[in-house]
Amino acid sequence: MFSRLLKIIVFIIYFSQIFIAAQKKEIVAYYMGRGSENRGYFVKNLKTSGAAGKITILNYSFAVPGQDPTGKIVLFSNNYVDYEELYSADKSIDGIADDSAKPLRGQFNQLKKLKAQFPGLKILLSIGGWGGCRFYSDAALTPESREIFVNDCIDKFIKGNLSLEKNAGGKAIAAGIFDGFDLDWEFPVSGGMEGTHYNVNDRENFTKLLEVFRRKLDAINPKLLLTAAVAADVPNVNNYDFKSAEKYLNWLNLMTYDFHGVWNNAAAHHTNLLSDPADTTEMGMKHSYDKSVKYYIDSIGISSRKIIPGVAFYGKCWDNVEPANGGLYQPGTFAAHGFGNYSLLCKLENEGYKYYWDTVAMAPYLYNPDKKIFWTFDDPKSVALKSRYADAYNLGGVMFWEISGDDSVSTLLNTIYKRNMPDYKYDKNQNGVTIPLIKITKPLNNDAFAAGSNLIIKAVNEENGSPIMKAEFFGDGISLGYATKAPFEWAWFNLPKGRHRIKAIATDSKGNTAYSKEVEINVR
Repeated sequence: MFSRLLKIIVFIIYFSQIFIAAQKKEIVAYYMGRGSENRGYFVKNLKTSGAAGKITILNYSFAVPGQDPTGKIVLFSNNYVDYEELYSADKSIDGIADDSAKPLRGQFNQLKKLKAQFPGLKILLSIGGWGGCRFYSDAALTPESREIFVNDCIDKFIKGNLSLEKNAGGKAIAAGIFDGFDLDWEFPVSGGMEGTHYNVNDRENFTKLLEVFRRKLDAINPKLLLTAAVAADVPNVNNYDFKSAEKYLNWLNLMTYDFHGVWNNAAAHHTNLLSDPADTTEMGMKHSYDKSVKYYIDSIGISSRKIIPGVAFYGKCWDNVEPANGGLYQPGTFAAHGFGNYSLLCKLENEGYKYYWDTVAMAPYLYNPDKKIFWTFDDPKSVALKSRYADAYNLGGVMFWEISGDDSVSTLLNTIYKRNMPDYKYDKNQNGVTIPLIKITKPLNNDAFAAGSNLIIKAVNEENGSPIMKAEFFGDGISLGYATKAPFEWAWFNLPKGRHRIKAIATDSKGNTAYSKEVEINVR
């Protein structure tokens, strides 16, 4: 009796620690300042959608390293979008139009108002991005270039000294808006978009650049943040020296997406949670969210709390894909319209696309057999699992690109915030008296697993039961999360040692519930 009570206490403590850790996690949102007009997403949408009260960090994207007339590498941003543009009342977060006589307008004025309304929110200026890294290598190249570049970044965006343009800007005008920098260099050593400068010393020079940033930020305020958006595929990861650089950074934003893309002539996942042995693309590298996180922790030795992996609020598309396996890993051509926001993709099941869930990679995809079009993306199920993974491995939080890709009710962000998919809406007034029947088919009773591994749990709707609308999974009586979309599969991440009991609760469309038979496993 005492040993059973002790076991219960131990697991209450274990899950309580996970819950407490989850409450402290960062939720890092990238926001594209440029192109707001085209996307119809403004700073005010961060408030009206409810996002501003749920994210902890907003990475304003992008400013870019550039060459001034003297040849020095300094920081350039879009002055018009950032602080010259006059926002009308209907686009403003507080319903007050910008005043042309005032020196701060545009996005920066909106960000200032946002922080006033949400004082717990921190805003970082993100530097670089795909297509914005041409001169990063030059900025990091020498002690002199590093000093010049970092001084310019701090002068403009921490001290807030903006150049005078069209009656806007001036000394300390933007002070207090930004709480630090996020360095998004794509990519050291290997380069990125065509025309990007790079050299073999980028690995060490990036660390030196981070040291200068940290030293100068600390001289102003040690609470100012310094983060980096970094590659998640193993070959590119080795082009950083993060074991040396870790001490300068608050955390790393792992770009655990874009695992496949235009360079592949086969349709494949671009943001899968787990690695799939069947994935022979990318020379069999089998990239995944899980593989990237564990490489940073186990091979490089980065503290788990300094790792924040990414979720994709967008999908990728291939054309001319044959129907075998729902198009997954089939030959195809990356589409001219190869990118789409979640707000678009979540509607495609009503337009001839079939939804698939990869039970190995724990990732969704869509396929249209008539058009032979394949989409890979993140959905609420995969996002909930990724968020719970971050808790189970005590990571620093979850990051995502990019906030305007979410739907109008912030489904993906809410999923990160709650660690659960949107719940099913039940209609208890329906006729009928049947109840759901659920059975766990994986794992089997007395199956054995290694401590620290990830267990995939599978359940099915048994015959003669009403259709299942929600399946919630429990480990030792503690909820592991729930699925509201078939197939009803979930995961218990980072299994603790000992014997554990697993069960599921099924709910049908009327709200009737039924328990599965318990399965007991042994974790060594």
